Amino acid sequence: MATKNYKITIAGQTYDVEVGDTSSSPVEVSVDGTTYQVEIPNSITPDASGGTPAVSTPKPITPAPQVVARPSVPTSAGDGVVRSPMPGKIISVSVSVGDVVTKGQLILVLESMKMENTIASPIDGTVSAVHVSANDAVQHGQTLAEIAQA
Repeated sequence: MATKNYKITIAGQTYDVEVGDTSSSPVEVSVDGTTYQVEIPNSITPDASGGTPAVSTPKPITPAPQVVARPSVPTSAGDGVVRSPMPGKIISVSVSVGDVVTKGQLILVLESMKMENTIASPIDGTVSAVHVSANDAVQHGQTLAEIAQA
C-alpha cells in the first residue's frame, strides 16, 4: 500500500503528515519530518454482522528514539571570538566594529527553536569584526563576532 500525505491543522498550527502502509502494525507516520511508530489496534475491523467497523481508542504516538550527536562548541574560548552556541536566526545585532564592550554586555540576539537567546561579550575589549546581521541564518559553532582584548 502506498503512503498517504495529509496537511493537518491543530490549534492554528499546520503539520505535514505522511502515513505509511496501514496493512500491518506498527505504522510509520512522519510529522513535519519526524518519524514515529504508531500501533494500530486490532479492533479496527468489521464487526461480526459485517457492519460498521468497531474502533477502539488508539494508543498515543510514541516517537522513535533519535540521537543527535553534536560537538560542544563554547560561545567563546576566552579568545574574543564569539561563536553561535546553536543553529538559528539572528534577530538583532547591538554592536558595530570599533565599539568598546565589557564582559557580559549584550552583543546580539539569536532565535533558535522559537526562543530568543542573548549572546554576550566574553571579554572586555573593542569589537574588531561583526560577521552577521539581522535575519542571517547561522549554524552551530559559526563565528558571529570578534573582540580584541583591551
